[in-house]
Amino acid sequence: MGRVNRFICPSCKMTWQIQLGHGFRHARLENVLDAFPADIQEKILADTKGEAFPSFEFQYKAAICPKCRQVLSVPVIHLHQSGNTYAPACPDCGISVQIKEEEETLICPVCGESPLFSEDAGRWD
Repeated sequence: MGRVNRFICPSCKMTWQIQLGHGFRHARLENVLDAFPADIQEKILADTKGEAFPSFEFQYKAAICPKCRQVLSVPVIHLHQSGNTYAPACPDCGISVQIKEEEETLICPVCGESPLFSEDAGRWD
């Protein structure tokens, strides 16, 4: 099951609520591909070279778009066989986003002053 997280800036009070993790349907590569734009889908398929059951890790991760100044959820896939990881750019402006790793703290993209506080706001599937 995925989780819904709320990110809050203690300085400027901006709030974002996004879906993270993955759902049951994301166990199959065909379903995961739908989360990516066509150019990345092609790269993933070329990288898996027609494997019947490619080994991969998939999840939606928190990211910051420095241009849009937003916290958003982006799909990320890591292919075990090739070692390659794919994630799309910001869906609104098309530039690269800063993806949050597990232990990393995000700084508010609006005010740039405070680390964002994250809290669990629910589950999704």
